[in-house]
Amino acid sequence: MILIRRIMLLLMVICLGQTIQAQTRILSGGWGYGFTTPHHSDMWNYITGHAQNFHAEYTTFNKLDSGRNSNIIKGLGFTFINPGNPDTMGYALGLFPQIQFPFNCEKKHSYFVLGCGLEYSTKTYTEENFAFNAISSHFNALIMLGYRRIFSLTPQWKLNTELRWTHFSNGSTKAPNLGLNIPTLCLGLQYRWDVSEYKPKSKTMQNNLNVGNWTFIGTGSWKQVKAEAHICGAYSLQVEKNISPKRINSWSIGSDLIVDYTMNDRLTEFSDTVVPFSNNIKLSLKGGWTVPIGRLHIVLQAGSYLKNSNFKKEFAFERLSLRYFLNENVGVDVGLRAHFAKADAIEYGVVYRLPYKKQMIINPAF
Repeated sequence: MILIRRIMLLLMVICLGQTIQAQTRILSGGWGYGFTTPHHSDMWNYITGHAQNFHAEYTTFNKLDSGRNSNIIKGLGFTFINPGNPDTMGYALGLFPQIQFPFNCEKKHSYFVLGCGLEYSTKTYTEENFAFNAISSHFNALIMLGYRRIFSLTPQWKLNTELRWTHFSNGSTKAPNLGLNIPTLCLGLQYRWDVSEYKPKSKTMQNNLNVGNWTFIGTGSWKQVKAEAHICGAYSLQVEKNISPKRINSWSIGSDLIVDYTMNDRLTEFSDTVVPFSNNIKLSLKGGWTVPIGRLHIVLQAGSYLKNSNFKKEFAFERLSLRYFLNENVGVDVGLRAHFAKADAIEYGVVYRLPYKKQMIINPAF
């Protein structure tokens, strides 16, 4: 989890760095009410009440920028969550960079909200708290998805309504790890103000690094699928083909080749039973949607397995990845792969992008 904390800290520094020259700044807060989803039968034993959350945000955007970046709101968010049974499940505190994408670039009232960061759980699975098999680590990865609708009260004050889905888990780095999924309906207020001394520079806008023709990714992760079992590695080679080259937000298709050494523990009851090596191999077919923001690419993917020895329980997957490109071709990647509501792995790796060939225009010499 130390590596996860460092990566999320880097993302927070990047978000804070982009707010320094922001023209419009926003402070907001709100309260939400919902429930924790019992996506496993064991969870009915300790989910006894409704969930509540309090959240606060500091976000910014630039009115004077041109292009799609002018409509994107960026910043930091904080959340405090009562999952519904604090005696067993404790409380959750989360800190995360977040990005808000408008559905309508002209009206700017409806937003898709995405946040990725760190969560701290005050209670975990222990020998004394053995019934709580959803979280076994104090520090976890947090993902927040939401739909936000804003109503204007005054030019500065706005009313926020939001449907928010919060997930946190350790990505199977320590078992047990069912993870928690908490949908809530939220209501809040935001206050906006302009920075009068804002002086835009000629190169304030950073052009988006669009998705290339082909993208290749290599990742590694470590997993523990049973309590007190061995921690094993999982590795993947991924290839993706962009099928919408003329769009800024692009669609892609691709495939993953995964070697998962935890399949022996997942498929057998006793650790001394050994399965064939071929059972560790998974092959998938996937589709994806990529949103470039400068050199940062946000990638959402979903797919199914062409080969998986545990196909009955893991026949489909989804993935959220953040890719930051160090230059035109090479970048770093961190992603969370999940099987429906349960996280399967936090993946770290490198990405290589093959851009489209530039067309050469040849003028006849006559």
